[in-house]
Amino acid sequence: MNRWEHIKQYQQAGAYVFMALPNQKHNGIAGGFHNSFDNGDELRQWITQHPEYQNGNVGIDLSKSNLVVVDIDKHEHNGMASILSWFKTHQIAPDTLQDTYIEQTPTGGLHAFYLIPSGQDKPKHVINAIKGVDVLSNAAVMTAPSALTGGQYRQITTFDKIKPVPTWVYDLANGLGTDRPDNHYRAKYSLSDRWKMTINGFDVGERNNQAMSLAGYLFAIDVTPQDIYDIMQTVNERSNEPLPDHELNTVYMSARRREEKKRARMNDYGRD
Repeated sequence: MNRWEHIKQYQQAGAYVFMALPNQKHNGIAGGFHNSFDNGDELRQWITQHPEYQNGNVGIDLSKSNLVVVDIDKHEHNGMASILSWFKTHQIAPDTLQDTYIEQTPTGGLHAFYLIPSGQDKPKHVINAIKGVDVLSNAAVMTAPSALTGGQYRQITTFDKIKPVPTWVYDLANGLGTDRPDNHYRAKYSLSDRWKMTINGFDVGERNNQAMSLAGYLFAIDVTPQDIYDIMQTVNERSNEPLPDHELNTVYMSARRREEKKRARMNDYGRD
């Protein structure tokens, strides 16, 4: 599989891909890893303006993407021993890591990739959630087929095995146990919270998050796109400090594109 085939599969899953210089992890152009795109044509256009990145390494901007990565390190702490012990303590099957898309890093660590379903909040970004294990949701992560001096990133499982994020990843990020099953994720905003939004508007300081949560929920229950946009405008108008139109439009389009990509993945991989 060549570089562009890798990039295409990431972008089809909702990832924003950036380029780093060959043998490096970093994008040196102003904006850094935020020079990322979920569209192959846009990324190619960026590369024509920065040809030194043509044969560079490939990374994902997790801050924009509907993905989270569990990073299991080996070069400072034995992260695999840590997470296996954590799984045992919380009665989680140790082979759960094999159920999703996994890459091996040049230093022998592992990156486990998970999808964030539409309307669901990401886990917190936590370094050393336990020794040698990070939960990455707001950073850059390098991916196959990137190569560094010490080796390269390579696929351990096939990309079509990528799964929705399980509850234990939230528990790991929050320092909690796993006393509720994986299919009972507790969203940041409950259904009752979303109804309150529709009556009272969005709260100051939470406007973007609440607007995204409401839009994602409405898309998930198959409300028509035009009705969703109309509802969001009405709710926004009821807010003490409404979002500017351009910000509301950005949130709406982000939620819509995320839902469209989720449905495309379901068609491609047959998942429900």
